[in-house]
Amino acid sequence: MTLGTAIFYLGVAIWLGSFSAVGLGLVYPVGILVYIKLIEEKELEERFGSEYLEYKKSTPFLIPSFGKRDY
Repeated sequence: MTLGTAIFYLGVAIWLGSFSAVGLGLVYPVGILVYIKLIEEKELEERFGSEYLEYKKSTPFLIPSFGKRDY
């Protein structure tokens, strides 16, 4: 979701041809990634414990994996 939103904002900025919009489009992904890593992940570890840690091991952080999956 984060990757898709960042690509959308950057795409709109490029489509508009605005360097300032591209700059602002880069601020969003950096800000949200810092928030996720520093705040949200710690909260999820406290709330869900080992279940979240297992989920985190099996799920890519930002770029989705389209390879073989174990269901």
